[in-house]
Parts: sequence; C-alpha cells; structure tokens
Amino acid sequence: MFANRRSLFLLLSVLIFLTDALFVVLNYQSDRQTLNQTLADEGKALHKSYQVALSMTLTNMQQIATFVAGDPRVQTLFEQAVDAVEQEGGGPGGPKAARLRDELYEVVAPGWQKMTAEYQVRQLHFHLGPGSTSFLRVHKPEKFGDNMDDLRHMVVDVNRDRQPRTGLELGRVYAGLRGIVPVFSPASPREPIGALEVGTSYGTLIDSLSQSIGAQVAVLLKEQRVEEATWQRPNESLMTDCGCFIEATSSSSLIELLSLEDESHQPASFEGRTYLVEAESGHYAVSEFAIRDYVGQRDGSADSVGRVVIWWSADDLIAGLEASTWRNVVYGLIGFVLIEVVLFGAMRLTLRGLEGEVVRRTREIHDLNDRLKKIAHHDFLTGVYTRRYLIERLQQECNRASREQTPLTLLMLDIDYFKMINDTYGHPAGDQVLADMGAQLLDNCRDYDLVGRYGGEEFCVVLPGLEVAEAFKVAEALRLRIQRSLALPDKAGKPVTVSIGLAEYDPEQSYQQLIKTADQALYRAKENGRNRSIISEPLVTSG
Repeated sequence: MFANRRSLFLLLSVLIFLTDALFVVLNYQSDRQTLNQTLADEGKALHKSYQVALSMTLTNMQQIATFVAGDPRVQTLFEQAVDAVEQEGGGPGGPKAARLRDELYEVVAPGWQKMTAEYQVRQLHFHLGPGSTSFLRVHKPEKFGDNMDDLRHMVVDVNRDRQPRTGLELGRVYAGLRGIVPVFSPASPREPIGALEVGTSYGTLIDSLSQSIGAQVAVLLKEQRVEEATWQRPNESLMTDCGCFIEATSSSSLIELLSLEDESHQPASFEGRTYLVEAESGHYAVSEFAIRDYVGQRDGSADSVGRVVIWWSADDLIAGLEASTWRNVVYGLIGFVLIEVVLFGAMRLTLRGLEGEVVRRTREIHDLNDRLKKIAHHDFLTGVYTRRYLIERLQQECNRASREQTPLTLLMLDIDYFKMINDTYGHPAGDQVLADMGAQLLDNCRDYDLVGRYGGEEFCVVLPGLEVAEAFKVAEALRLRIQRSLALPDKAGKPVTVSIGLAEYDPEQSYQQLIKTADQALYRAKENGRNRSIISEPLVTSG
C-alpha cells in the first residue's frame, strides 16, 4: 500500500511539474511572438517615416532648382554660355565661356551661400545638353567641362524630354539627393538650353530623421558602386568587411552592428525586415531596407544601390520579456510547491482521501487553465477578444464559411479622432472611451458574433451568416448607437463617433486578404469625412 501511494504521488508530481513547465513555455512563446510583431510594426512605421522625409527633401531640392532656373539673369547668362561653348568647340569652351562662367557664378553665389546655410544644399550644378556636360559647379567651380552621360542619367533624361526629376544618384564627389529641372531661354520660354541640378547629402536627412523618430539611422552604399562613380575614394571610413561604404550615419555604434554581420546575413529587401541583435553594449532592434538610385527606380531594377539601417535600443523589450518569463517560472514553482504540499498532506490521511484530493486538484487545474485561457483571449481594458485570438477565430470562421458555403462579413471599426481625445482629455479618458466602446459592441452584437480589439482604437466584428448588405445595416445601427450613447467628458458632451469598413468573405481569398480589404474600406471611410460606414468596392457610404 505504501509503495502504491509513493508511486502515485511521484506520478502526480511529475504530471503537475510538466503542466507548470508547459504553462511557462507557452507563455514565453506568446510573449516572444508579441515582441516580434511589435518590432515588425515598428519597422514598417520607421520605413514609412524615412520615405516621407526623403520625399520632402527631394521636393525641397526641386523647388530650389526651379526658383534659381527661373531667374531671368541666370537664364540670359546661361544661354550666352551655351552659345559660347558651342562656338569655342564644346567641352569646357574657351575664354568667352570662362568669362560667362565667372559672371554666372557671381550672380548665383549670394543665393548659394543662403542655400547652404538655411537649406543644407551641397550642390548647385549647371549642365549643358544634350546629355550631361558640366558647365559650372557652383559648389566646386574649379571643376568643369567633363562629360557625365554614363553617370548623371537624370540630367540626360531632363535634357532629353524637358521634364523635372528627383532622385538619388551617385556623383563624382558624393551620393546626392537631387532635384533637376530644365533651364529655358528667356526669349523662348519653351526652348531648353540646359539643366540645373540642386542636391543635398544624406547626412542632413538622417540627422533630422534620427531626431524625429528617436532612433539611429545610417545609409550604406555598395562599395563597387561608389568606386565606379567617384573621382577619388571619399574621406569617410570604408567598411570592407561588409562590402559597403558608410555614406552617412547618426551614430558610431553602427560599426559595432556591422561587425556582428556574418555570411548568413541576408541582404536587405526593398520591403525591409526588422530583427534583434545582441552586442557588447546591449540589445538592439535593427530595421533595414534596400534603396534604389534613379536608374533603378526608372527601370524597375531588382538590384539595389545600398541600404538604410535604422536601429534603437531593445534592452527594455528584452528585459520585459525576461521579467515576464521569470515571473511565470516563479508562479509555476509556487503553484507546484503548494499543490505538492496539499497532495502530500492528503496522502498521509488515507488512500481514499488521496484519490479524492487528486480528483479535486485536477478539477482545480482545469478551472485555472480555463480562467487563464479566458484571460489570454480577452482584452483587459475592453472585455472583447484579443487580436491574436480574434484572428485565430476569424480563420476558423472563414474555413467554416467556405466549407458550408455560407456568407460572412467583417467589420473594421476605428474611433474617430482618438489621438485628439487622448491629447485633449488625457489617457484615462481615452481608456474609458475604449472600455465603453467594447461594452457597446458586446451588448449590441449576437452571441455568436466575434468582437475583438484589432489595434489601439481599432475593433473588428465578425458577422457569420450575414451578407454584406445585411451587415451594412448592422454596421449603421452600431455606428448610430455609439454616436448616441458615447460622449466625451466635456461640458458640451460631444458624441464619440466611429468609422466602419465592411468586407464580405470570398472563399477564393484568405482571411488576411479579408482583413486587408476591410481595412482599405475603413481607410476610405476616414478619407471621406469619418463617422460613416463604407463597403469595400463597390462603395456604399452613409453618414
């Protein structure tokens, strides 16, 4: 009997320990997946911030070039210079071209000083056509007359079709973000006489971008492309180990990151990727994406000229993950010890008592797992499903709809001006709006509808069995009820409104495509004035 009790006790102890261990492992995997998703979302946001900053910089360069090229004095002198070069045999021209070059320099030099000081312009360059022959580098006036048809493709194209262009191109001295416009004759506004180029470096762009996003930024160009383009090796450090040239960086810690790359490092794609690295100075999240120069963009080339690397400290994220893991381990050990003590005490009474205790404890474990599952599946603030569980259930419902050939519609809701609510009334007020929104959705949906929180102020409602026309009525009823029921915490009691995008499931599409379609409809609802419901194409609007 004693041997049987001991064997049973050991068996139950092992099972309880394995259950606790599984609990810790599953929670760790869930936390890790959440961390990876957070990094991926942050990487996409940073990529978009870079694109916006780049677009603004290129636009500024083109606007400055347009302003200078429109000056009648510049047009007159440049036209005379073009004629002089042609009369004096082309290339750098002769004495008359040199005199006109000096006069043109004197005209633009005052403005050039202002451009460099206020707009961080590094290049002002007059080009002769056809093709690209340098007439005057205001930033380097001693260098002129060289033909760059095989290097300055933007200039060649502008001189060919008279259309302004912007983009990245490697130059004789540095890689530039350039805006190039045609220069027209003052006597014949439609007659081009050459091209004017205004450019800046990546350094200014990444410094301002780094400050605005709170992360470090660097631009790396391929070593071979730099060698082919420049007159001489630039002064900055060339990283031969990575086969790249550091065009610009906001922090010297880039060197440490590059030293961690090995042969297994995958080249950055144009879509980008975000990952974690561990260095001696700590953990970093690194987001990188490839970049094309002007020719690559023009021709749709799959080859990149280099990459942008954005990195920031991930020590807090890793510390949070480790703390959560250790917390689960401690909870598991405490639970294990408590159960062991109770189990041991029960076995000292009678075998019958032991059997009863085992049954009771097993039931408690199941109840605890059920409660943990509920906690894991429901958003703490709003009471609706979490994003992870919602997507899991949405995939199941899509499979069922496809299998049973029944309709299914997805609603994507977003609280209008939610950032303004947080900024104006504070985050506690914003949290209350989110909690009230979750309660309204749960109270006004069917028991078998799925309601979940997809993002910060975004909610999803899955309506099984409803075609999009019927779901549209449900969406409108929800929208109007929310508008009537929820109000901001001010004296005016302004109503809280939502925008809703609807998409009906097509068995030929995946659940990810369904979410994307509904999100696009929501985006159109926002664009069309908010506080309305819009069905994915063909559009149906209200509000």
